[in-house]
Amino acid sequence: MELADASASADEVPPEADPVPAVTPPPDAFPEPGRTSRQALDEPAVRQVQQVSLGVGIALVGLGLGFLGLRLRRQN
Repeated sequence: MELADASASADEVPPEADPVPAVTPPPDAFPEPGRTSRQALDEPAVRQVQQVSLGVGIALVGLGLGFLGLRLRRQN
């Protein structure tokens, strides 16, 4: 662990870094907007994601309770 320099005061402003030049990429660097556009999920896919999320949540709660049960049990 290094100590702060005693000669440096809190009011000093650090030297500014050299400005970084702005570079604009060529238009060819971007893919067509149609390929990467986001699409809404259909109804069955949304239902499946909700069911998976609920199942994972219930499983994690069970694992947490089991962990607490093992940690808090008495050692005989």
